[in-house]
Amino acid sequence: MNITTESTGPLTLLLKIGIEPADYSAAIEKQISDYRRKANIPGFRPGHIPMGLIKKMYGKAILADEVNKLISDSLIGYIRDEKLDILGNPLPNLEKNSAIDFENQDSFEFYFDLGLTPEFAIPIDQDLNIENYIISVDDIMIDKYIEDTRKRYGKPVISDATEEEALTDGETEDPKSGAEETQPVQEELQKTPIEPVVEPAELNPEFFEMVYPGRNIQTEEDFRTQVRNDASLSFAYETDKLLFNSITEALVKNTEMPLPDEFLKRWLVENNDGKYTPEEIEKNYTSFAESMKWQLIENRLIKEHNLEVTEEEIRNYIKINMLRQINAEDMEPEMVQRYESIVDTFMKNKDQVKRINDQLYNDKMMQFFKSAMVFHPKEVSYEDYIKIASENHNHDHDHDHDHDHDHDHDHDHDHDHDHDHDHDHDHDHSHQH
Repeated sequence: MNITTESTGPLTLLLKIGIEPADYSAAIEKQISDYRRKANIPGFRPGHIPMGLIKKMYGKAILADEVNKLISDSLIGYIRDEKLDILGNPLPNLEKNSAIDFENQDSFEFYFDLGLTPEFAIPIDQDLNIENYIISVDDIMIDKYIEDTRKRYGKPVISDATEEEALTDGETEDPKSGAEETQPVQEELQKTPIEPVVEPAELNPEFFEMVYPGRNIQTEEDFRTQVRNDASLSFAYETDKLLFNSITEALVKNTEMPLPDEFLKRWLVENNDGKYTPEEIEKNYTSFAESMKWQLIENRLIKEHNLEVTEEEIRNYIKINMLRQINAEDMEPEMVQRYESIVDTFMKNKDQVKRINDQLYNDKMMQFFKSAMVFHPKEVSYEDYIKIASENHNHDHDHDHDHDHDHDHDHDHDHDHDHDHDHDHDHDHSHQH
């Protein structure tokens, strides 16, 4: 078997696979012998069917299967051995490939177009003018939270005013006499439910302990500080979403990365199951290209900085965030086993596991960005941030022409080149279990 390549552009190759009888004859003979041994043809005893008849009946199909297998294995092996970092997957070259006649041919040539991943440098260490919004936590917010929390932990009481209101609502007028009568209290209490009045909890160490167990908060001032810190953390989770989007946009914009555009346009059409026409790809190619660039950047960062998500981390996420498991060290063995059994059930839901896996990857990516990049803090009110986030969301939708175009692959990057020669560009964070 002979494999050669020639450059057809800065980031494209033409790969030629030549197959001769010596490459497949032995395998063909073995296949035919197996068919002869297993075939059940009326008029012949099993294992005694003439070889010529087997070849006539099955030879063409066996040859086609073996040649296709050789093509697939050759592509995988060559790309692996030559360490080619390709984009998408090899595409048959329609101009050079001719019709195959398995009836009369014994030598074959196949041509494939390959797109190559470009060299690029990620400007992680540069100031990309990325704003990191910080929502200011004012006293009004804190007062409102404390007021609501005091009610939530308050004691329900029935005041005299409530009882009087219930009795008043219970007065009825006799239509016959026109005189007002007051029904017995017990009867009217059954007819008219009394809403309890909540007496807010007092701001004392006992209340502070109920809200923040184990923090040993003793004063109102320390309690307010804790509330402020918690609110800031909660807001940070929201602002991180916008920050992540800003980071990806800035990195894509500032990373010089040429792409084999014509190859990718063709690949997008052929690998989306008719989802897009060539005209639609052409119209929206800028967005597709930006998505491709981000996938390449993200995969490079994951590799270079060992940003991995383990199965154990996914299981722990389920235990803590979904099952609310706490103090696992203090649990009885039976309870631990019960939790593990429940987690096993969760792990069988592949869509759910993928969502968790992606979330953990994003969290690790965000931690890396915060440790490696320069941001410009900008304090804003909650109301202003909502406006900013809304504008950004609308902007994303204006440019979001299916940015993820379905990069389905394995977390361990063990690609099946028979179907999808995606290489590292398509990690998609998915986990194999």
